Amino acid sequence: MASTLGTIGRRLELALTGRVPDDVRRNLRIETAASVAYGVFYAAAVSFMPVVLRRLGASATLLAIYTAQTYLGSVLSTLGVLMMRRRRPKVFAATCWLIGRSLLLPTFLIARAGWLLMLTAAFWLLEAFPAPAYARVVQAIYPARYRGRALAVVRTGMVLALLVTTPLAGLGLDHLGYRVLFPIAGLVGILATLTFTRLRVDERALPQQQARSLGGVWRILGQNRRFARYLFGFAVYGLGFLMGFPLFAVVQVDRLQLTYTTIGALSLAQSLFWLLGNMVWGRLVDRYGGMWVLRANVGIAVLVPLTYIWAFNAWTLLPAFVVHGIISAGVDLGLISTGIELADPGSVAEYSALQATIIGLRGMLAPFVGVGLLGLGLTDRAIFALGCGFIVSAWLLLGRVTVSARRRVAVPMQ
Repeated sequence: MASTLGTIGRRLELALTGRVPDDVRRNLRIETAASVAYGVFYAAAVSFMPVVLRRLGASATLLAIYTAQTYLGSVLSTLGVLMMRRRRPKVFAATCWLIGRSLLLPTFLIARAGWLLMLTAAFWLLEAFPAPAYARVVQAIYPARYRGRALAVVRTGMVLALLVTTPLAGLGLDHLGYRVLFPIAGLVGILATLTFTRLRVDERALPQQQARSLGGVWRILGQNRRFARYLFGFAVYGLGFLMGFPLFAVVQVDRLQLTYTTIGALSLAQSLFWLLGNMVWGRLVDRYGGMWVLRANVGIAVLVPLTYIWAFNAWTLLPAFVVHGIISAGVDLGLISTGIELADPGSVAEYSALQATIIGLRGMLAPFVGVGLLGLGLTDRAIFALGCGFIVSAWLLLGRVTVSARRRVAVPMQ
């Protein structure tokens, strides 16, 4: 039985990646194992956090604060790239994740939304802070010609775990509660981090990292206009998508009165299409580049707020979850690849930090735009419609950003 499963696993891996060097395959398997554990962690805790907060009495403003928190670490990434200069990127990233995910262990003591928000602020700070370090690790362990497919396989492992875990987590929350489930999720998150530390990262193969000051990192925007235009376009997209994000949970709980189990079932559909998206977008990144994939996903994303405008029961909300799954794969792969494609080879960490910071600033401000408009008397439907307009504008802006062919390594579909 074990040998049969092993054979199936190897054939599936070959189908997804094609033939890759042994050192790449070893790291790919280790990171995929870490990603599976992270998927369990994410499904059991992170994916249900806004709904748990709402059921604990969190207002729309508090939900906006939570949404903004998810970008707290990103905003400080430029500081992170300076801190990691004399540290190994793998160790720096793993240390941040280990501390952050351990914070879910004491959630069995928390009974109020305010206290939970304080804990999630620290968690998100440490979860996103080492993004430049992770970009450096990816640059080191996956050569450009395999990078898109390798990242897709890693994300596929995570989404498979989400597929299995999310509906079970919904049932667990309905019957056991978050005080039982979240600490268990924290333990699995720690396991994911420890698995990640087994990666073999040879930084000698990388271009020498340029030493920049904090001001030098920000001067990249003036030195690389294509990168600046790309960040502006993606920031506009994020404004359109995230200004309505805190209201998603309000619609689910207040307008549609969905149970955790129902949300878990919808999230299962989201995870399924996230899985399918990874299988498709990874190869398209290798063929057409990260920017092409990113722009395609921005165009598709307009369907999410559009669906929330007219949703009147759980199943009319299904298209939003399906599209959210598709773009979760495509935007993730597109962002990582586009950032590396537009960066100077010796400054990938700095470019990644700047990208994360701009995205983080947008992510922290956009939710309050939506809540502010709600306070001025606009309905949630009007806010979702305005978000659609920003997303379409972003799609047009990103169409003006080109990536030279020499920055991409197009390979045949295998």
